[in-house]
Amino acid sequence: MTEMTLGEAARLTGGHLVGDGSRIIRGVCSPDEAREDMLCVIWDKNVLAMIPPGVPVLSPTGALAGHDGIELDTPRASLVALMPYFDRRIDDPPGIHGSSVVHASSSIGEACVIGPGCVVSEGASLGSRVILQANVFIGKNVIIGDDVRIEAGAALQDFVEIGSRAVIHSGAAIGCEGFGFVPGDNGSWKKIPQTGTVIIGDDVEIGPNTTIDRATFGATKIGRGTKIGACVHVAHNCDVGPDSMMVGFVAIGGSVRTGRGLLAAGMSGIADHVIIGDGVTIAGRAGVTKDVGDGVTVSGFPAQEHSSEKRFQSSLRRVRDYGERIKNIERVLGEK
Repeated sequence: MTEMTLGEAARLTGGHLVGDGSRIIRGVCSPDEAREDMLCVIWDKNVLAMIPPGVPVLSPTGALAGHDGIELDTPRASLVALMPYFDRRIDDPPGIHGSSVVHASSSIGEACVIGPGCVVSEGASLGSRVILQANVFIGKNVIIGDDVRIEAGAALQDFVEIGSRAVIHSGAAIGCEGFGFVPGDNGSWKKIPQTGTVIIGDDVEIGPNTTIDRATFGATKIGRGTKIGACVHVAHNCDVGPDSMMVGFVAIGGSVRTGRGLLAAGMSGIADHVIIGDGVTIAGRAGVTKDVGDGVTVSGFPAQEHSSEKRFQSSLRRVRDYGERIKNIERVLGEK
């Protein structure tokens, strides 16, 4: 089992050590699972009261009292350095599993792991240290950069390009056909061929069961450093700016353009052809139907500037009171 001293954890995170730095910790835990050989992480000083004595704590600065532990101004950020040390995932050694099918014309970089049941198609190119877990499909002429991790059951269709250090979680489907149909005769639908591709930048993370559609022509693009949660849908010909974040169940319509640093909260959506500026925040369940300028926070449906939406919602809550007042007035007038 991986372990370290509390003092080593303090040095690793850059935090302030409180108490016995020689005590051993064997992992990180939440307050609900607190125990003496684990470092219990709290974000709120008020939670400390529920932690049993003797449990070491990682906490905001000034919170520790009666516990060994580590204090930091931003304890959540310290997990970036601390958690990899206790990561229990074990990858297979480099090599190609005997049950995988790798086309002779494909290019496989150094120290790649190709797990059981994978398919690497004609003309595909994998950089160095790429990990394909079980049953990953790599289509024809796909290009994958260095240090990419693709988890079990993900699929990359033909001509997709993935930058370096990307993470693609289980069940993600990248480069499937965009949803393009036009009305035909007698109420039928005619399919528009989707002949483009998807280009994913460096350091992008794509959540499980997320779908990113190939463009009708050209490319659907996901900018460098963008993080996408589970069950997100990015439609054809979208261009998502760098360092954006989309939480679970976000849906983005076709040909949407977003700037740098979009933050789209859970279950929000953007209609087709909308242009979003830099630094925009879309609140949970909001539906954006028109362009949004730089730095604006929007909420509601149809989405509007957040302060305006709050005033609107507040006025709606007063409607019931107004209704009761009107009934009372009518009753009084009726009695007269």
